[in-house]
Amino acid sequence: MKLLILTLAFSAITIASCTNEQKVKQADDTVAKVIAVDTTFTSSRPRTSSSDCYVYIKNRDTASLKINIEGEELTGELDYKLFEKDSNKGTIAGEMKGDTIIAEYTFDSEGMRSVREVVFVKKDDGKIYEGSGDVMEKGGKMIFKDRSTLKFGPAIVFTKTNCK
Repeated sequence: MKLLILTLAFSAITIASCTNEQKVKQADDTVAKVIAVDTTFTSSRPRTSSSDCYVYIKNRDTASLKINIEGEELTGELDYKLFEKDSNKGTIAGEMKGDTIIAEYTFDSEGMRSVREVVFVKKDDGKIYEGSGDVMEKGGKMIFKDRSTLKFGPAIVFTKTNCK
């Protein structure tokens, strides 16, 4: 008789714990869906947008940079015309994090399309400094080996100008 009562009690506890686990899983799924909807469609701060143009001119070298910023997302155009080197003309797409732009530059040069990582820093003087450093090929793109070791300026420094 005691064995029968213990068996029934154990079965009831097992069934109750299984039911609770299912409720927890359902609750977690519901919370996860609500969080996904909230973070995807709402923002705690207003999205800012801007479009600015910059130019680099030194001796016979020129470059132009147009950036469109929507929140943290960034798109734009980047063109280089460096003396006695092939011109590069293309687009950038990436993000603005604080004062730093991290983007992919997709460009055409010598009839070939290439992609490389670009990093810029916007300093207090209103100028944009292009980062330079060691690169490596990864997944068909040239990327920086270590962004923390990049040097900004004086090589290519963009000054704000009127957009054409």
